[in-house]
Amino acid sequence: MAEKLAILKGRTFFLGVGAQKAGTTWLSFYLRDHPEVFFSPIKEMHFWGTRSREDNWPISMFRKKLKAREAELAADPNRPAKAAVALRDRIKMGRDVGAYRRFFRRRVGDEQVFGEITPAYCALDRDELELIRREYPTTKIIFLLRNPTDRLWSQMRFSEKFETLEELEAKIDGVFDKPLYRERYDYVSAMRNLRAVFPAENLHFAFYEDLFTQDAIDRLCHFLGITPLPAEFDRSRNVSVKMPLSPALRTKMIHKLAHQYTYMRDLYAGALPDSWLADLEILEETQGSAPER
Repeated sequence: MAEKLAILKGRTFFLGVGAQKAGTTWLSFYLRDHPEVFFSPIKEMHFWGTRSREDNWPISMFRKKLKAREAELAADPNRPAKAAVALRDRIKMGRDVGAYRRFFRRRVGDEQVFGEITPAYCALDRDELELIRREYPTTKIIFLLRNPTDRLWSQMRFSEKFETLEELEAKIDGVFDKPLYRERYDYVSAMRNLRAVFPAENLHFAFYEDLFTQDAIDRLCHFLGITPLPAEFDRSRNVSVKMPLSPALRTKMIHKLAHQYTYMRDLYAGALPDSWLADLEILEETQGSAPER
């Protein structure tokens, strides 16, 4: 208990829990540069939700990252070593909740807000979310939502191996059977779990389509309790390779993701971005001739 009441007492802990390919990289740049925020030097900590894994992931991934960083430092000793130190601490941390807390306690200075963003956290179950709330009772959650079809198509372009557009299109049916994809596109389960564990005032849901405006950033800053600062909207957003999605395949994906659209429609009514509403129109117009699922 003494450790919990130490340096981090009274400060706001935040977690960005998703979604993948929905602007989290850009947001991490903004928060990392904000003087009132301590943002983890490792953007994606992959701590929560991995402690019961039987394999060595994500530690194996962090070891590879550390090896690459150490090679860079050997080639240029003048490079900042902060990232390498953070990776070593993350590897030593393993699955120890106390070590996760100490990772931040040793680094947070005068900042009143601290945390990290790991899009894979969108798949956390309620037990894990309850643990987070017990450890950090005032946790604030940020969840960025992107048009389901656009987000999934972007994830495919980022994650799949392909040489032609035709090869990528042929993979569409298969992605709906892969947990890696299901966990990322299932907004419904993620939002239900988050809303069941955290009070509404500690949840910030925002749409990717509206994110890159000062108004959206100001709202997020007010949520975190930090001073709104001007954002650089032309900064890199970890963009996937651009490839067109044909109308026929888009319609097919919309139908496979129909529950995601209708859930958000019922939740947000007329507040959905235009691209979501356009896809809902496609869903309604083609309901009787839906592609096979």
